[in-house]
Amino acid sequence: MKVTRDVVYDLLPAYFAGEVSEDTRSLIKEFFATDPEFGRMAEKFGALMEERSRRGSEDTEADKERTALNRAIRRSKLRQSAMAWALGAVVALVIAGLTPVGGRVGMRHPGNIIAVVFGAMALGTWFVSYRPDSERWFGPYLEK
Repeated sequence: MKVTRDVVYDLLPAYFAGEVSEDTRSLIKEFFATDPEFGRMAEKFGALMEERSRRGSEDTEADKERTALNRAIRRSKLRQSAMAWALGAVVALVIAGLTPVGGRVGMRHPGNIIAVVFGAMALGTWFVSYRPDSERWFGPYLEK
């Protein structure tokens, strides 16, 4: 039976992973001897596979760019949600400040006190959303 390039090509991943029998290994080496150009190409392929396995999970530039894009999208969503929260608290502050209870309006008005607390929390959330490590704090609340 004559071995073709296609057959050897199909066997290359297992060959470089060391998962083939001695007979298959010798068959592939014999084919490399008869087709040296294919043998050089296969050795480059093996070196590439070995380098990739050493690198681990970090794959290609496209994967790095995709990861950076996803991080930027999550950060943008975080800032949008923080801004919405802050604006909601400001609206609550205005409404609470303009609503008299029992004829009293002023700083000791319960609505104003609650609104100031919510406003401070909203402002703090908004400032924290611009921190470089804000994903660590808000990570569970973001879509992955």
